[in-house]
Amino acid sequence: MADRLFNGKVSTLQNGIVQLYGSITIGSSGAIDSSSTKGWSVAKTGSETGRYTVTLEDSYVGFVNCQCVMEIAADAAPSTGGHLFAIRNVSVADSTPTFDIQVLDAAGADTNPTSGFKIWVTIVLRNSESF
Repeated sequence: MADRLFNGKVSTLQNGIVQLYGSITIGSSGAIDSSSTKGWSVAKTGSETGRYTVTLEDSYVGFVNCQCVMEIAADAAPSTGGHLFAIRNVSVADSTPTFDIQVLDAAGADTNPTSGFKIWVTIVLRNSESF
């Protein structure tokens, strides 16, 4: 644990910015082996290849960003499995706020990430109408 005095404040030019964090560990055939999230949950999206539905615990005014980073095993070839990401179906203001994370291969086709890979996720949302 860091031995510093950290503040919980992040300065932005927009009011009401909320950041949520978590990780998803991938099992066989793109299934979720485990996840660690707070303020959201994640599930494999039906029969869709490499697609994961994020369900937020609260509705938000707007979607700002979602950043995903793949952690791979020390000796794994990064070209195996998906390692690019896209966002689909954003509806964070709905009564059931969701969006999808889509994993892509180098050619841009939907693909399942390799078993054992971990996806680190940062979600940025707007909780206020005012800028």
